[in-house]
Amino acid sequence: MNIAKKIKKQIIEEASSHPEKYFPVKTLEEMGFKRQACTKCGCRFWSTQERKICGDTSCTGDYDFIGNTPAKVSMEFPEVYLKWREYIEKRGYLHVNRFPIVARWRDDLDFNIASVIGFQPYVTKGEVAPPAELVSIPQNCLRFGDVDNVGFTGRHGTGFTMIGQLAFKKPQEYEQAKYVKDLLEWFTEIVKIPKEELQIHEDAWVGGGDCGPSMEFFSRGLELANQVYMWFDMSDAQDIKDLKELKIKVLDMGMGQERVCWFSKGSLNQYEATMPQVIAHLKEQTKISPNWNLYNKFSKIAGVLNLDEVDDIEKAWEDVAKELDTNKETLQNEVDQIAGIYKIADHTRSLLYALTDGALPSNVKGGYNLRIILRVALDYIHKYNWDIDLFTCMQLHAKELAPLYPDLQNELGGIKKILDMEKVKYQNHKEKVENKIQQLLKKNKELSNDDFIELYISEGITPQEIKVSFEKVGKKLIVPANFFTLVTQRFEEQKQGQGQATEKNLLKEAVADLPPTQALYYENSYESKGQAKILKNFEIKGKRYVVLDKTLFYPTAGGQLHDKGKLGNWEVKDVIKVGKVIVHQVE
Repeated sequence: MNIAKKIKKQIIEEASSHPEKYFPVKTLEEMGFKRQACTKCGCRFWSTQERKICGDTSCTGDYDFIGNTPAKVSMEFPEVYLKWREYIEKRGYLHVNRFPIVARWRDDLDFNIASVIGFQPYVTKGEVAPPAELVSIPQNCLRFGDVDNVGFTGRHGTGFTMIGQLAFKKPQEYEQAKYVKDLLEWFTEIVKIPKEELQIHEDAWVGGGDCGPSMEFFSRGLELANQVYMWFDMSDAQDIKDLKELKIKVLDMGMGQERVCWFSKGSLNQYEATMPQVIAHLKEQTKISPNWNLYNKFSKIAGVLNLDEVDDIEKAWEDVAKELDTNKETLQNEVDQIAGIYKIADHTRSLLYALTDGALPSNVKGGYNLRIILRVALDYIHKYNWDIDLFTCMQLHAKELAPLYPDLQNELGGIKKILDMEKVKYQNHKEKVENKIQQLLKKNKELSNDDFIELYISEGITPQEIKVSFEKVGKKLIVPANFFTLVTQRFEEQKQGQGQATEKNLLKEAVADLPPTQALYYENSYESKGQAKILKNFEIKGKRYVVLDKTLFYPTAGGQLHDKGKLGNWEVKDVIKVGKVIVHQVE
């Protein structure tokens, strides 16, 4: 098992056995909360009401707040942080401006991904003094693991703001009871969510070399915030017994500003809630007239289409369509245009954040993520022949975000020049595409995912462009639903060196005839023992590989390192996902 996952599991088990040592039990009880256990997932949680289900979406099955929010106060997106700042400053927290979204101070990151990132490792390790012992920050962040989900699930985005409630205290001055009360009373007194509508889950968190117990705040299926009590240094740890106490105790609360806004409004999705001016502009420009009655029903269950959690996305679409009493093709056609305007809204905001702070679209490092989302937006405009100017969208974003991030309006002139150049490159690319696709048609070759990726990287041709041309001549083509995730993974592989990429090609040949591996880690991420059947045992360049019919070992993906452990007498050194087959390198 991966060491981080192992230690997280151990902290959860230890804290569950001794909750009074790790959680503010007395404060929660004084506020009317009772400790319970979920009958579905088994997690420990707190609620003022007797409940059998914890409140996580995976247990509730849907978002019950859409069109029916229990929050009594509706807030616009910038207003969420402004109200939070007014509230939290009265409780002794110092507001600090966001760190740049381009994480130039970190060797391991291209972009800022969380509110605490700017303070790790020097402040959290006690080596550098924080700006204050209690801090509030509206940190905008970028994460690109969900590019293919954006616009469809309703909750995914490439850019978001994580509101940080942070504390850096000497152990004897750490006030866990105050911190949880400050957050709870924000929800009940300012957002005005009735106390009985909140569930607080016991959990643990690991990241950046630090770890600790945590409490997640849910309501009607949506996680609103996660309050982490970061107490331990796990830099050199192999087990919970190896953890060292940090020189200072840290509170790291991350609250999704988009999620609080969305929840407060009960909107169809987070895009409608958090960027209403841009969405209204895009609807006007596109003149789309989808079946909103169908989409309203779709939005409540769209979360099950998360590509990270679904093995067969086509079947998932079929299941959703059946539940909505329609067919998959009709549903996808209705949803695609709506998803398109949501993608354009999300991607232009993320680009505004990144370009303002000096990043550029490119084919290297984090720049390739920016080029991907820019071209996804342009592809939708081209596909539907929409009259949309991306720079106008960014101007509207900057105006809408001005109460929170006034600096976003300062670099608009330079951003327009960058977009104009990228648009010319895109148009030049489009002129060359058709000729290349005609060559593919003449070859009459069945295209694989690798072919799609190589064509995109080398020629800039998307699978959708190829599909459209193929269908014009009556040829059916299945394209990967998670295409841009696959492209991102390929770039990450290239960072690791050409030798490893070559080795993976050999692995693809070796497992080409094998069935998909059953990924047991999705069913129970903490299970550490099990039995499986060996499907293939082979060697490449002196390395031994084993493929099983099912596995508990998580492969390296999305920035998370693979699990470690043993297969019988073999030591597992690496775990690699090759298509739908999971390969274990052993010795």
